[in-house]
Amino acid sequence: MLDISRKLITYTCPVSGKETTHFILIAGFGKKHFLLSHANLYLRAATSQSKDTSSKYSNVISVFYRYLATLSKYVGVDISQYHALVDNDDIKSWQVQREIERQAKQSLKPSTKTIVDEGKLIYGFFYWLSLEGYSSCLNFKLKTWLPNFKNEELLSYIKREARVALDGKGIKALDREWRQQQSYSLITNQEIKDFLGGFHDAVYVAMFKLALGTAMRPMDLCDFPYVGNGVNKHIQPYDNMEFDDATTEYRIFYSKGKKHRDIRIHQGDLKALSEHYTNTLYPERANLYAARYGRPCPPSILFLNAAGEPVTPKMISTRSNAAKERAIRNGSQMRADVCFYDSRHWWPTMFLIKRFGSKLLGELSEVKDVAAQQVLKAQMGHSSLHTTYDHYVDVARVILLAHEGYVNELYFNADQTVSEFLEKPVFSE
Repeated sequence: MLDISRKLITYTCPVSGKETTHFILIAGFGKKHFLLSHANLYLRAATSQSKDTSSKYSNVISVFYRYLATLSKYVGVDISQYHALVDNDDIKSWQVQREIERQAKQSLKPSTKTIVDEGKLIYGFFYWLSLEGYSSCLNFKLKTWLPNFKNEELLSYIKREARVALDGKGIKALDREWRQQQSYSLITNQEIKDFLGGFHDAVYVAMFKLALGTAMRPMDLCDFPYVGNGVNKHIQPYDNMEFDDATTEYRIFYSKGKKHRDIRIHQGDLKALSEHYTNTLYPERANLYAARYGRPCPPSILFLNAAGEPVTPKMISTRSNAAKERAIRNGSQMRADVCFYDSRHWWPTMFLIKRFGSKLLGELSEVKDVAAQQVLKAQMGHSSLHTTYDHYVDVARVILLAHEGYVNELYFNADQTVSEFLEKPVFSE
């Protein structure tokens, strides 16, 4: 039976001299293991700028390869040659098989959208191989790799193959339920409080509050220092810092896409971070780090879990899911799709509401503020200025319209910190 494992590797690129990190795939047959060279070359070329992207792509490719190993067409074929035999029908049949398995389990996931999107990912992988000169049986001018999941005959076939009882839910019903669970609105104040209350470890509470106040990605938060250096040398424990303004600048290095950007952090949020984590929890955790690793915790690391281990984006994701599930079990009405990343949407929406207030409900030209656009673009780290801005203007409008007759408290208290805001009602007359 084919077994494929994934491993994250870091090395210095011999061409550019830069540090490169990405996942690789290793196939195992009994005691023998082989590198999936073609897939690994693609992962290096397409995903070395983001660990999360590399993790996603490598996982999807490994799932597809495991499926190919079950087909009679590939019996006796060396796995290193799979790429040369894959055709449009193989990708299409894989997607159909995933729908069959999903319907048999009557599961909402993976949704049809996910199945199609991951089919596109596989298609892109083989298209890259073709561009690099590797042989392939795919016809890139035909779209026969994409199943028509709206076709009634195909849906009936999937249901028959899944052996679902007559009263079982079909793909359309499952997808409808999946869509209903997706959030198209901002995380609410009550959801934020419930989410924070679900964490067992206060380090994640501190990180989520800092994320709300800065729109930093989890990967950026994990790199936030105890004491900064270079352009960030002013970043220190709050009591040692001096402020000329309500906010201070902080440069994020090697964020998504290996890009750098300068953001602003409210001094009140840094004070709250110091009071609730840096001054109270960090010293003991730094000692645990030293005991665990045999050296003092470096000043470049601030966020440590209760065991003294540096917090990683994966740990944030895992603990966030656990916190949400715990909150729901304890009676919270928070939506099932609330996640840590909602902080990324909260900040720009609140920024626009603070800046423009009820003007957001007027003519769009009234809020086409170039300075505001630049601030939002820099803080979020998005390359598209107008698309990003227009999207969050729309979200902010929805928030205001949803509470017609009320004004968001942040509008009247533009200098509120995240901690202050969370202690008060979301809306007041």
